[in-house]
Amino acid sequence: MIKAGFYEADITPSVGMERPGNYFKDFIPDIAEELKVYATFLTDGTTRIALVSVDTCSIGPQIYPAVKAALPDMLIVLSPTHLHNGGPSGNIEIADFYSPLAKRLLTEETIQGNPDYVKLIIRQIISAIRMAEKRAEEVELSFGKGSVEGVTFNRGFKMKNGHRATHPGKGNPQIVEPFEPIDTEVGAVGFWRKSDESFLGCLINFSCHGTCASVGGVNTDWPGQAIRTIRAVMGEKCGVTYLYGCAGDITQIDNQSLSPIEVGPLYSQKVGVSVGAEVLKILMRAKKGEISTFKSFEEKMQIFYRKPSPLRIAEAMEIIKLNQKGTAFNFAKEIIIVGEKTAHSDGTEITLQTIQLGPLAIVTMPGEVFCGVALAIKAASKFPFTWVSSLANGSIGYVPTAAALDPERGGGYETRLTSGTCTRPDTADRLVAKSTEILSRLTPGAVPTGPLIEPVDKIWDYGSNLPELE
Repeated sequence: MIKAGFYEADITPSVGMERPGNYFKDFIPDIAEELKVYATFLTDGTTRIALVSVDTCSIGPQIYPAVKAALPDMLIVLSPTHLHNGGPSGNIEIADFYSPLAKRLLTEETIQGNPDYVKLIIRQIISAIRMAEKRAEEVELSFGKGSVEGVTFNRGFKMKNGHRATHPGKGNPQIVEPFEPIDTEVGAVGFWRKSDESFLGCLINFSCHGTCASVGGVNTDWPGQAIRTIRAVMGEKCGVTYLYGCAGDITQIDNQSLSPIEVGPLYSQKVGVSVGAEVLKILMRAKKGEISTFKSFEEKMQIFYRKPSPLRIAEAMEIIKLNQKGTAFNFAKEIIIVGEKTAHSDGTEITLQTIQLGPLAIVTMPGEVFCGVALAIKAASKFPFTWVSSLANGSIGYVPTAAALDPERGGGYETRLTSGTCTRPDTADRLVAKSTEILSRLTPGAVPTGPLIEPVDKIWDYGSNLPELE
Protein backbone atom coordinates (compact mmCIF):
# COMPACT_ATOMS: atom_id res chain seq x y z
CA MET A 1 0.00 0.00 0.00
CA ILE A 2 1.31 3.41 -0.97
CA LYS A 3 1.12 6.38 1.36
CA ALA A 4 1.34 9.94 0.01
CA GLY A 5 1.57 13.35 1.60
CA PHE A 6 1.83 16.92 0.34
CA TYR A 7 3.05 20.17 1.84
CA GLU A 8 4.26 23.56 0.61
CA ALA A 9 6.36 26.32 2.14
CA ASP A 10 7.19 29.93 1.27
CA ILE A 11 10.52 30.91 -0.38
CA THR A 12 9.67 34.41 -1.61
CA PRO A 13 12.86 36.47 -2.11
CA SER A 14 13.28 40.15 -1.27
CA VAL A 15 13.19 43.20 -3.51
CA GLY A 16 16.74 44.18 -4.49
CA MET A 17 18.11 40.63 -4.55
CA GLU A 18 19.75 39.46 -7.76
CA ARG A 19 17.38 37.92 -10.31
CA PRO A 20 18.63 34.83 -12.22
CA GLY A 21 18.07 34.16 -15.90
CA ASN A 22 20.62 36.40 -17.63
CA TYR A 23 24.37 36.59 -18.21
CA PHE A 24 24.60 39.96 -16.49
CA LYS A 25 23.59 41.46 -13.17
CA ASP A 26 19.85 41.97 -12.79
CA PHE A 27 17.79 42.75 -9.70
CA ILE A 28 14.30 42.08 -8.38
CA PRO A 29 12.18 45.25 -8.73
CA ASP A 30 8.90 44.04 -7.23
CA ILE A 31 7.04 41.06 -5.73
CA ALA A 32 3.91 40.09 -7.67
CA GLU A 33 3.37 36.62 -6.15
CA GLU A 34 4.73 34.46 -3.36
CA LEU A 35 7.15 31.74 -4.41
CA LYS A 36 6.98 28.29 -2.85
CA VAL A 37 8.35 24.79 -2.64
CA TYR A 38 5.78 22.04 -3.23
CA ALA A 39 6.71 18.68 -1.69
CA THR A 40 5.27 15.23 -2.35
CA PHE A 41 6.29 12.35 -0.07
CA LEU A 42 5.72 8.74 -1.12
CA THR A 43 6.40 5.47 0.68
CA ASP A 44 5.40 1.82 0.65
CA GLY A 45 6.77 1.36 4.15
CA THR A 46 10.26 0.58 2.90
CA THR A 47 11.18 2.90 0.03
CA ARG A 48 10.85 6.61 0.77
CA ILE A 49 10.81 9.21 -1.98
CA ALA A 50 10.43 13.00 -1.89
CA LEU A 51 9.69 14.94 -5.06
CA VAL A 52 9.86 18.70 -4.64
CA SER A 53 8.99 21.44 -7.08
CA VAL A 54 10.92 24.63 -6.33
CA ASP A 55 9.89 28.06 -7.62
CA THR A 56 13.32 29.03 -8.88
CA CYS A 57 15.32 29.13 -12.10
CA SER A 58 17.62 26.26 -11.10
CA ILE A 59 18.75 24.27 -8.10
CA GLY A 60 21.94 25.94 -6.85
CA PRO A 61 24.97 23.74 -6.16
CA GLN A 62 24.67 24.05 -2.37
CA ILE A 63 20.99 23.08 -2.13
CA TYR A 64 20.70 19.39 -2.99
CA PRO A 65 23.74 18.25 -0.91
CA ALA A 66 22.38 20.05 2.15
CA VAL A 67 18.89 18.59 1.76
CA LYS A 68 20.26 15.10 1.14
CA ALA A 69 22.50 15.35 4.22
CA ALA A 70 19.46 16.17 6.34
CA LEU A 71 17.38 13.32 4.85
CA PRO A 72 19.95 10.67 3.92
CA ASP A 73 17.60 7.67 3.80
CA MET A 74 15.30 9.18 1.18
CA LEU A 75 15.57 9.46 -2.59
CA ILE A 76 15.11 13.17 -3.22
CA VAL A 77 14.22 14.90 -6.48
CA LEU A 78 14.42 18.70 -6.49
CA SER A 79 12.84 20.07 -9.65
CA PRO A 80 12.90 23.81 -10.40
CA THR A 81 9.94 25.39 -12.16
CA HIS A 82 12.64 27.20 -14.14
CA LEU A 83 10.93 30.55 -13.77
CA HIS A 84 13.02 33.54 -14.85
CA ASN A 85 11.54 35.95 -12.34
CA GLY A 86 12.57 34.36 -9.07
CA GLY A 87 15.26 34.63 -6.45
CA PRO A 88 19.04 34.03 -6.40
CA SER A 89 19.16 30.31 -5.61
CA GLY A 90 22.76 29.88 -6.69
CA ASN A 91 25.04 29.78 -9.69
CA ILE A 92 28.48 28.49 -10.57
CA GLU A 93 30.65 28.13 -7.47
CA ILE A 94 33.69 30.38 -7.23
CA ALA A 95 36.36 27.74 -6.75
CA ASP A 96 39.85 28.44 -5.44
CA PHE A 97 41.48 27.55 -8.75
CA TYR A 98 39.97 30.55 -10.54
CA SER A 99 42.29 33.45 -11.33
CA PRO A 100 41.67 36.89 -9.79
CA LEU A 101 40.20 38.01 -13.11
CA ALA A 102 37.76 35.10 -13.30
CA LYS A 103 36.76 35.60 -9.66
CA ARG A 104 36.11 39.29 -10.34
CA LEU A 105 34.02 38.48 -13.41
CA LEU A 106 32.03 35.90 -11.46
CA THR A 107 31.50 38.21 -8.50
CA GLU A 108 30.92 41.56 -10.18
CA GLU A 109 29.51 40.68 -13.61
CA THR A 110 27.63 37.42 -13.06
CA ILE A 111 24.46 36.66 -11.09
CA GLN A 112 25.34 34.88 -7.87
CA GLY A 113 23.32 33.13 -5.22
CA ASN A 114 22.40 35.02 -2.07
CA PRO A 115 23.72 32.95 0.89
CA ASP A 116 20.82 33.86 3.17
CA TYR A 117 18.27 33.10 0.48
CA VAL A 118 19.91 29.77 -0.33
CA LYS A 119 19.73 28.85 3.37
CA LEU A 120 16.03 29.75 3.39
CA ILE A 121 15.37 27.49 0.41
CA ILE A 122 17.23 24.60 2.06
CA ARG A 123 15.33 25.01 5.35
CA GLN A 124 11.96 25.24 3.64
CA ILE A 125 12.58 22.22 1.39
CA ILE A 126 13.55 20.09 4.38
CA SER A 127 10.59 21.38 6.37
CA ALA A 128 8.16 20.74 3.51
CA ILE A 129 9.41 17.18 3.01
CA ARG A 130 9.14 16.40 6.72
CA MET A 131 5.64 17.86 6.92
CA ALA A 132 4.56 15.96 3.78
CA GLU A 133 5.84 12.77 5.43
CA LYS A 134 3.92 13.51 8.63
CA ARG A 135 0.74 14.02 6.61
CA ALA A 136 1.13 10.89 4.48
CA GLU A 137 -1.95 8.68 4.24
CA GLU A 138 -2.97 5.58 2.32
CA VAL A 139 -3.89 6.29 -1.28
CA GLU A 140 -4.93 4.80 -4.57
CA LEU A 141 -3.26 6.10 -7.72
CA SER A 142 -4.43 7.05 -11.18
CA PHE A 143 -2.29 7.56 -14.27
CA GLY A 144 -2.86 9.35 -17.52
CA LYS A 145 -1.43 11.50 -20.26
CA GLY A 146 -2.77 14.09 -22.66
CA SER A 147 -1.51 16.76 -25.00
CA VAL A 148 -1.47 20.55 -25.07
CA GLU A 149 -0.84 22.01 -28.49
CA GLY A 150 -0.55 25.58 -29.72
CA VAL A 151 1.07 27.10 -26.61
CA THR A 152 4.68 25.88 -26.84
CA PHE A 153 7.18 26.13 -29.67
CA ASN A 154 10.74 25.10 -30.47
CA ARG A 155 12.85 28.25 -30.39
CA GLY A 156 15.52 26.82 -32.68
CA PHE A 157 15.09 27.20 -36.43
CA LYS A 158 16.77 25.96 -39.55
CA MET A 159 17.68 29.10 -41.49
CA LYS A 160 18.27 29.60 -45.20
CA ASN A 161 22.02 29.73 -44.54
CA GLY A 162 21.77 26.07 -43.50
CA HIS A 163 22.41 26.61 -39.80
CA ARG A 164 20.32 26.66 -36.66
CA ALA A 165 19.45 29.97 -34.96
CA THR A 166 17.70 30.61 -31.64
CA HIS A 167 14.74 33.03 -31.63
CA PRO A 168 15.55 34.46 -35.09
CA GLY A 169 12.68 36.92 -34.79
CA LYS A 170 8.99 36.78 -35.59
CA GLY A 171 8.29 36.37 -39.26
CA ASN A 172 11.95 36.43 -40.26
CA PRO A 173 11.97 35.50 -43.98
CA GLN A 174 15.23 33.59 -43.47
CA ILE A 175 13.38 30.95 -41.38
CA VAL A 176 12.96 27.63 -43.18
CA GLU A 177 11.37 25.48 -40.46
CA PRO A 178 11.73 24.51 -36.78
CA PHE A 179 15.07 22.78 -36.29
CA GLU A 180 13.69 20.03 -34.04
CA PRO A 181 10.27 18.93 -32.72
CA ILE A 182 8.47 19.74 -29.49
CA ASP A 183 6.98 17.53 -26.79
CA THR A 184 3.35 18.45 -26.14
CA GLU A 185 2.66 15.61 -23.71
CA VAL A 186 1.15 16.35 -20.29
CA GLY A 187 1.49 13.64 -17.67
CA ALA A 188 -0.45 13.38 -14.42
CA VAL A 189 -0.54 10.98 -11.48
CA GLY A 190 -3.50 11.40 -9.15
CA PHE A 191 -3.47 10.40 -5.49
CA TRP A 192 -6.88 9.60 -4.01
CA ARG A 193 -7.50 8.96 -0.31
CA LYS A 194 -8.10 5.29 0.43
CA SER A 195 -10.39 6.26 3.30
CA ASP A 196 -13.06 8.12 1.30
CA GLU A 197 -11.81 8.25 -2.34
CA SER A 198 -11.41 12.04 -2.16
CA PHE A 199 -8.64 13.77 -4.07
CA LEU A 200 -5.40 14.34 -2.14
CA GLY A 201 -3.06 15.70 -4.81
CA CYS A 202 -1.15 15.05 -8.01
CA LEU A 203 2.22 15.00 -9.73
CA ILE A 204 2.35 16.66 -13.16
CA ASN A 205 4.92 16.82 -15.96
CA PHE A 206 5.21 19.15 -18.97
CA SER A 207 7.97 20.78 -21.00
CA CYS A 208 8.13 24.58 -21.31
CA HIS A 209 10.52 27.29 -20.18
CA GLY A 210 9.26 29.47 -17.32
CA THR A 211 9.65 32.62 -19.39
CA CYS A 212 6.03 33.69 -19.95
CA ALA A 213 6.15 36.33 -17.20
CA SER A 214 9.87 37.06 -17.12
CA VAL A 215 9.33 40.82 -16.84
CA GLY A 216 8.01 42.81 -13.88
CA GLY A 217 7.93 41.48 -10.34
CA VAL A 218 8.65 38.06 -8.90
CA ASN A 219 5.94 35.57 -9.92
CA THR A 220 5.26 31.87 -10.36
CA ASP A 221 4.91 32.07 -14.17
CA TRP A 222 2.81 29.44 -15.96
CA PRO A 223 3.38 26.59 -13.44
CA GLY A 224 1.72 28.71 -10.74
CA GLN A 225 -1.24 29.33 -13.04
CA ALA A 226 -1.50 25.60 -13.75
CA ILE A 227 -1.63 24.88 -10.02
CA ARG A 228 -4.35 27.50 -9.49
CA THR A 229 -6.35 26.00 -12.37
CA ILE A 230 -6.19 22.50 -10.87
CA ARG A 231 -7.11 23.74 -7.41
CA ALA A 232 -10.07 25.73 -8.69
CA VAL A 233 -11.72 22.37 -9.48
CA MET A 234 -10.05 19.83 -7.19
CA GLY A 235 -9.91 21.97 -4.05
CA GLU A 236 -7.70 24.76 -2.76
CA LYS A 237 -5.97 22.43 -0.29
CA CYS A 238 -4.99 19.71 -2.75
CA GLY A 239 -1.30 19.15 -3.35
CA VAL A 240 0.29 19.74 -6.75
CA THR A 241 3.95 19.06 -7.53
CA TYR A 242 5.26 19.92 -11.00
CA LEU A 243 8.25 18.05 -12.40
CA TYR A 244 9.94 20.16 -15.08
CA GLY A 245 10.30 18.30 -18.36
CA CYS A 246 12.97 18.69 -21.04
CA ALA A 247 12.53 22.22 -22.37
CA GLY A 248 16.04 23.44 -23.11
CA ASP A 249 14.80 24.50 -26.55
CA ILE A 250 11.07 24.98 -25.82
CA THR A 251 9.35 28.25 -24.92
CA GLN A 252 5.96 29.95 -25.35
CA ILE A 253 7.20 32.26 -28.14
CA ASP A 254 5.94 31.53 -31.65
CA ASN A 255 8.59 32.89 -34.00
CA GLN A 256 6.53 31.90 -37.04
CA SER A 257 3.63 34.11 -36.00
CA LEU A 258 3.35 37.87 -36.47
CA SER A 259 1.35 38.28 -33.26
CA PRO A 260 3.00 40.43 -30.56
CA ILE A 261 5.75 38.65 -28.65
CA GLU A 262 4.20 36.19 -26.20
CA VAL A 263 5.53 37.60 -22.92
CA GLY A 264 3.49 38.80 -19.95
CA PRO A 265 0.73 37.65 -17.56
CA LEU A 266 -1.65 36.82 -20.42
CA TYR A 267 0.74 34.21 -21.80
CA SER A 268 1.48 32.82 -18.35
CA GLN A 269 -2.26 32.31 -18.06
CA LYS A 270 -2.53 30.86 -21.57
CA VAL A 271 0.07 28.15 -20.97
CA GLY A 272 -0.81 27.51 -17.33
CA VAL A 273 -4.57 27.22 -17.80
CA SER A 274 -4.07 25.00 -20.87
CA VAL A 275 -1.81 22.62 -18.94
CA GLY A 276 -3.95 22.72 -15.79
CA ALA A 277 -7.13 22.03 -17.78
CA GLU A 278 -5.48 19.05 -19.48
CA VAL A 279 -4.43 17.69 -16.09
CA LEU A 280 -8.04 17.98 -14.91
CA LYS A 281 -9.23 16.01 -17.95
CA ILE A 282 -6.64 13.32 -17.23
CA LEU A 283 -7.64 13.09 -13.56
CA MET A 284 -11.33 12.87 -14.38
CA ARG A 285 -10.89 10.09 -16.94
CA ALA A 286 -8.26 7.90 -15.28
CA LYS A 287 -9.11 4.80 -13.26
CA LYS A 288 -7.92 4.55 -9.65
CA GLY A 289 -6.27 1.58 -8.00
CA GLU A 290 -3.25 0.18 -6.22
CA ILE A 291 0.15 -0.46 -7.80
CA SER A 292 2.35 -3.52 -7.40
CA THR A 293 5.75 -1.92 -8.10
CA PHE A 294 7.30 1.00 -6.25
CA LYS A 295 11.04 1.39 -6.49
CA SER A 296 13.81 3.91 -6.99
CA PHE A 297 17.54 3.95 -7.59
CA GLU A 298 20.38 6.18 -8.71
CA GLU A 299 23.25 5.62 -11.14
CA LYS A 300 26.34 7.70 -11.79
CA MET A 301 27.52 8.81 -15.21
CA GLN A 302 30.62 10.69 -16.27
CA ILE A 303 30.20 13.56 -18.71
CA PHE A 304 32.96 15.46 -20.43
CA TYR A 305 33.58 19.11 -21.30
CA ARG A 306 34.36 20.84 -24.56
CA LYS A 307 36.96 23.55 -24.18
CA PRO A 308 37.61 26.96 -25.77
CA SER A 309 40.73 27.20 -27.89
CA PRO A 310 43.67 29.42 -26.83
CA LEU A 311 42.69 31.77 -29.68
CA ARG A 312 39.13 32.10 -28.35
CA ILE A 313 40.47 32.87 -24.88
CA ALA A 314 42.91 35.48 -26.24
CA GLU A 315 40.12 37.16 -28.22
CA ALA A 316 37.92 37.16 -25.13
CA MET A 317 40.67 38.81 -23.08
CA GLU A 318 40.89 41.65 -25.59
CA ILE A 319 37.13 42.22 -25.41
CA ILE A 320 37.19 42.26 -21.60
CA LYS A 321 39.99 44.86 -21.67
CA LEU A 322 37.72 47.19 -23.66
CA ASN A 323 35.14 46.95 -20.83
CA GLN A 324 32.26 47.80 -23.14
CA LYS A 325 29.25 46.09 -21.60
CA GLY A 326 26.95 44.20 -23.94
CA THR A 327 26.57 40.84 -25.65
CA ALA A 328 30.22 40.61 -26.75
CA PHE A 329 31.41 41.40 -23.22
CA ASN A 330 28.96 38.98 -21.60
CA PHE A 331 30.07 36.00 -23.65
CA ALA A 332 33.76 36.95 -23.57
CA LYS A 333 33.43 36.82 -19.79
CA GLU A 334 31.94 33.36 -20.10
CA ILE A 335 34.79 32.15 -22.33
CA ILE A 336 37.39 33.21 -19.77
CA ILE A 337 35.56 31.47 -16.95
CA VAL A 338 34.84 28.27 -18.87
CA GLY A 339 38.43 28.23 -20.09
CA GLU A 340 39.71 28.12 -16.52
CA LYS A 341 37.00 25.65 -15.46
CA THR A 342 37.82 23.18 -18.22
CA ALA A 343 41.57 23.60 -17.78
CA HIS A 344 41.07 22.41 -14.21
CA SER A 345 38.80 19.44 -15.06
CA ASP A 346 37.91 17.38 -18.13
CA GLY A 347 34.39 16.70 -16.91
CA THR A 348 32.17 15.89 -13.99
CA GLU A 349 30.08 13.08 -12.56
CA ILE A 350 26.31 13.37 -12.66
CA THR A 351 23.52 11.30 -11.14
CA LEU A 352 20.56 9.85 -13.02
CA GLN A 353 17.59 8.93 -10.85
CA THR A 354 14.89 6.45 -11.79
CA ILE A 355 11.55 6.05 -10.05
CA GLN A 356 8.95 3.41 -10.92
CA LEU A 357 5.37 3.93 -9.83
CA GLY A 358 3.64 0.91 -11.31
CA PRO A 359 3.09 1.74 -15.01
CA LEU A 360 5.02 5.03 -14.79
CA ALA A 361 8.79 5.42 -15.13
CA ILE A 362 10.35 8.76 -14.15
CA VAL A 363 13.92 9.50 -15.20
CA THR A 364 15.62 12.59 -13.81
CA MET A 365 18.84 14.27 -14.88
CA PRO A 366 20.59 17.62 -14.35
CA GLY A 367 20.93 20.29 -17.03
CA GLU A 368 18.68 22.16 -19.46
CA VAL A 369 18.17 19.21 -21.74
CA PHE A 370 16.71 19.62 -25.23
CA CYS A 371 13.30 18.02 -25.66
CA GLY A 372 14.66 15.67 -28.31
CA VAL A 373 16.32 13.74 -25.49
CA ALA A 374 12.99 13.15 -23.75
CA LEU A 375 11.29 12.20 -27.01
CA ALA A 376 13.99 9.60 -27.75
CA ILE A 377 13.77 8.09 -24.25
CA LYS A 378 9.98 7.94 -24.42
CA ALA A 379 10.06 6.34 -27.86
CA ALA A 380 12.34 3.56 -26.61
CA SER A 381 10.46 2.99 -23.34
CA LYS A 382 8.14 0.01 -22.91
CA PHE A 383 6.28 1.79 -20.10
CA PRO A 384 2.75 3.08 -20.75
CA PHE A 385 3.84 6.33 -19.13
CA THR A 386 7.38 7.74 -19.19
CA TRP A 387 8.46 11.10 -17.81
CA VAL A 388 11.88 12.71 -18.22
CA SER A 389 12.60 15.53 -15.79
CA SER A 390 15.65 17.71 -16.44
CA LEU A 391 17.40 20.31 -14.27
CA ALA A 392 16.88 17.87 -11.39
CA ASN A 393 19.01 18.54 -8.30
CA GLY A 394 21.37 20.87 -10.17
CA SER A 395 22.52 21.97 -13.59
CA ILE A 396 25.21 21.21 -16.14
CA GLY A 397 23.95 23.99 -18.40
CA TYR A 398 22.27 23.42 -21.72
CA VAL A 399 22.49 19.92 -23.16
CA PRO A 400 21.75 20.38 -26.89
CA THR A 401 21.29 17.47 -29.25
CA ALA A 402 24.23 16.39 -31.40
CA ALA A 403 22.44 17.96 -34.39
CA ALA A 404 22.33 21.38 -32.70
CA LEU A 405 26.08 21.12 -32.04
CA ASP A 406 26.91 19.89 -35.56
CA PRO A 407 29.33 22.44 -37.08
CA GLU A 408 27.78 21.88 -40.52
CA ARG A 409 24.20 22.75 -39.56
CA GLY A 410 23.91 23.50 -35.86
CA GLY A 411 24.23 26.70 -33.86
CA GLY A 412 22.16 29.00 -31.69
CA TYR A 413 22.36 30.54 -28.27
CA GLU A 414 22.23 27.24 -26.36
CA THR A 415 25.35 25.97 -28.14
CA ARG A 416 27.57 28.81 -26.92
CA LEU A 417 30.43 27.91 -24.61
CA THR A 418 29.71 29.42 -21.20
CA SER A 419 30.68 28.85 -17.60
CA GLY A 420 27.66 26.60 -17.17
CA THR A 421 27.23 25.15 -20.66
CA CYS A 422 30.16 23.18 -21.99
CA THR A 423 29.22 19.51 -22.38
CA ARG A 424 30.52 17.64 -25.41
CA PRO A 425 28.30 17.03 -28.45
CA ASP A 426 27.76 13.35 -27.56
CA THR A 427 26.27 14.12 -24.13
CA ALA A 428 22.62 14.09 -25.23
CA ASP A 429 23.01 10.77 -27.05
CA ARG A 430 24.78 9.27 -24.05
CA LEU A 431 21.95 10.41 -21.75
CA VAL A 432 19.45 8.74 -24.04
CA ALA A 433 21.47 5.53 -24.22
CA LYS A 434 22.01 5.32 -20.47
CA SER A 435 18.40 6.13 -19.59
CA THR A 436 17.10 3.65 -22.16
CA GLU A 437 19.37 0.94 -20.79
CA ILE A 438 18.15 1.62 -17.24
CA LEU A 439 14.49 1.45 -18.24
CA SER A 440 15.05 -1.78 -20.19
CA ARG A 441 15.83 -3.54 -16.92
CA LEU A 442 12.44 -2.68 -15.45
CA THR A 443 9.07 -4.36 -15.94
CA PRO A 444 6.10 -1.99 -16.19
CA GLY A 445 3.29 -2.50 -13.72
CA ALA A 446 -0.33 -2.75 -14.74
CA VAL A 447 -2.36 0.40 -15.24
CA PRO A 448 -5.09 0.55 -12.56
CA THR A 449 -8.49 -0.43 -13.93
CA GLY A 450 -10.70 0.67 -11.07
CA PRO A 451 -13.45 -1.62 -9.71
CA LEU A 452 -14.62 -4.27 -12.18
CA ILE A 453 -17.91 -6.16 -12.26
CA GLU A 454 -18.92 -9.51 -13.70
CA PRO A 455 -19.97 -9.42 -17.38
CA VAL A 456 -23.69 -9.39 -18.10
CA ASP A 457 -25.16 -12.18 -20.26
CA LYS A 458 -28.73 -10.89 -20.42
CA ILE A 459 -29.92 -7.85 -22.36
CA TRP A 460 -31.72 -5.13 -20.41
CA ASP A 461 -35.47 -5.72 -20.67
CA TYR A 462 -36.14 -2.17 -21.83
CA GLY A 463 -33.65 -2.47 -24.67
CA SER A 464 -34.20 -6.03 -25.96
CA ASN A 465 -37.20 -5.34 -28.16
CA LEU A 466 -37.44 -5.23 -31.96
CA PRO A 467 -38.35 -1.96 -33.71
CA GLU A 468 -42.00 -1.08 -33.06
CA LEU A 469 -43.35 0.16 -36.35
CA GLU A 470 -47.05 -0.02 -35.49
